[in-house]
Formats: sequence, structure tokens, C-alpha cells
Amino acid sequence: MPPEKKLKNVPTASSGDGIDVLPDGVLEHILGFLPVEEAGRTSVLARSWRDLWKYATALRVTCVIDDYKLYSRSLKHCRKTVDDMLRLRGRAPLEVCEITFASFYKKDQVASLNRWVRHVVMMCQVQRFRVVNFYAAEHLLLDNLPLASRHLTRLELVGLWLSNGFCDFSRCPSLQYLELTDCYLGSTERLSSDSIKWLSMTCCRFTTEFNTLILVPNVVSLRLDAHLYRRPILGSMPLLQEAFIRVPCMDDDWDCEEEDCYSCHDIMDDNKCALLNGLSNAEHLALLSESDTFIFKTDLKWCPKFIKLKSLLLNDCWCVAPDFSALNCILKNSPVLEILILQLFSKEPDHTVEIIGRYHPMDRSAVISEHLKTIKIKCEAVDEKIHRVLKFLCTFNICK
Repeated sequence: MPPEKKLKNVPTASSGDGIDVLPDGVLEHILGFLPVEEAGRTSVLARSWRDLWKYATALRVTCVIDDYKLYSRSLKHCRKTVDDMLRLRGRAPLEVCEITFASFYKKDQVASLNRWVRHVVMMCQVQRFRVVNFYAAEHLLLDNLPLASRHLTRLELVGLWLSNGFCDFSRCPSLQYLELTDCYLGSTERLSSDSIKWLSMTCCRFTTEFNTLILVPNVVSLRLDAHLYRRPILGSMPLLQEAFIRVPCMDDDWDCEEEDCYSCHDIMDDNKCALLNGLSNAEHLALLSESDTFIFKTDLKWCPKFIKLKSLLLNDCWCVAPDFSALNCILKNSPVLEILILQLFSKEPDHTVEIIGRYHPMDRSAVISEHLKTIKIKCEAVDEKIHRVLKFLCTFNICK
């Protein structure tokens, strides 16, 4: 049971003009910026501070041990401290919780983390929750059980192994922001939520056995950056406003020609449009591929209409001579496009040359959006490849 919260009837240790004159709510907010152990030590400052830390609005836990010789003893102490803190806090609500740990490999260590996660979400009713597996050699497996909370609004996970049950967020109706970084979803068939509006997945790993289905129908912002193995299948996203999609090659140092490279060749049925269908309602879209084998080529066979698309960013993998079929296809299926940006030959944000093209005022191609006003080409230098791209654009009556 949670400790009884007492009113401040005891005179403070100060003369009445220090921090003690602040209301309890303000002090609880300030204590939330301290690591959990330091917040607990404030209980010795005065009698009025004895239980104050138990109601801190934020809980920040760090179990990262730098001294290898003291690792076992320190890790045990850290886990006991967190267990004691959570027990003493009871059901006191949390606005923010951050748990950072390293090298939790043993069964009891994994059990501790899962216990903390469940307690913070279900008992403390946390609103914003971040769990980080810091420089771990392996992903740590979270329980195969869905989270259940009416209060959780933001969830950030780093370096964790997420199972099928955990990725069902239907019992978190207030969850709007989900960020996954370097997570493994190897056994996850579906990630689903009707409440998520912002979804970011960076350097996540999927399985080679099947395509994970992502069902987030109310998402307005999507970032899918550099996943590995089979690309996911995106469900319908009718409210999507902006999306950033970067599809990597398994090895960035060479042009992948391996037939069993799932990141590049992605064995799946030819009649499935994995990514582009889900993105068809986007207003602002960036599509980047790091492989010359061009992972989007299967999707382009069933290319949807981008009926709301106003701005589009593509990299050089979309501009492959001589026919520029990929670029041609997506332009023809973007009827209200206003701005097209081609980022060529450079992965860096800074470019030494920028070319801006516009329609000739007296002539317009019938197959290109009548709303298209500007095409920007960002590159390191104007070479033969750039000239080929410019020549292709001229076929649509676009001049420099």
C-alpha cells in the first residue's frame, strides 16, 4: 500500500525563506530531476522532507556500472535500491520514468527489469516512459504480455527484444508517441495501436521468416529509418501527414548482389505492396534507399496514387538511367505534387551544389502534376549523372 501523505505541519529546518517555503507539489517536481538514489537521500534534510521523495513526479533509474571489478556487487546493490524505492513509493503516480541499464543477462536480472516495467506502468500510472539498454551486446527480452494503462502517453524503448504480445498496444488507449531504437522484433507478427499518432522506428531488426504488419491507422507522423531484414508491411494510414522512410542495404560498403539478402531483395509475394500503399495518404514524404538493387521496385509494380502528396524527397536510387522508371512512376502517381527534391550522390545534409528547376511558363506536361512549381537537385558536383537526370526532367518540360 502507498505511504500516507502527511501535510506539512512541522516547522521547517530553515528560517522560512529557503526552498522549504515552496509548496509540496513544486518540491516533488524538482526532486523528479534527481537520480533515484539522490532523491531518496533528501529524506534526511528535515522531518518535513522525510516522505517527500516518495511523491517525486519523475523517477530516474540508472544501473550502469563502469568498474568491472565492482560490477557484480554494484549491480546487486543497484537492483536492491530500485526494488526498495518502488516498494516504498507504492502507487504514487509518475509523470516521467527513465530506466537505463547495462548487461542484464541473468534470469533474475531480466526478471527485475520486467517487474520494474510492469510496476511503473500499471501501479504508478506513468505518463511518459523511457527504457534504455545501454551498450548491451544482446537485446533483452521483455515479457510477452501487452502493457495495460489508461495513462501512458509516450513510450521510448532502446535495445530491447519485443515479442508479439508486447507490441499489442490496444490496452493503452492514451498512447500517442512510440519510439523504438535498435530494437529486435524477430518474433513479432504485428505491431498495432489505434491511438498512436507519432511512430519512429530506427535501426530496428525484423525477422527473415515473415513481414511484420504495422497497424497504426491514426498515425500522422511516421519514421522508419534503416531497418534490417524483411521490410514491414504498412497498413492503411488515412491521417498520415509526413513520413520518412530509409531502406538500407545489409552492408553499406558494397553493392549488394546477394540473392538471399533480405534487406535488398526481400522475398515476398509479387502482388503485395508492402510500404507504398500505407504511405499513399502522406502529404510530405521522403523515400531513401541505400541499395542500387532498389528495394522499392516490387512496390512500384503496384504503385498507388499519392492523392495528397505535396512535397517529395528522393535520393539517387530513384534516378537510375536510362529509363528512370522509378522516378517516372512515382511522378505520374502524384497528381497534386508541388515540390520535388532529389538528393544525389551524398548522404550528408550539406551539399556544395543546388540546382532549382521550374516549368516553362508556356508549356506543361500532361502527365505531371499541374501544381508542381519547383524541383531541387542537391548534389556534390554537376557531373554526367546529373546531366542525365536534367535531360530526363526536360522531357516533362522542366527547365533549369
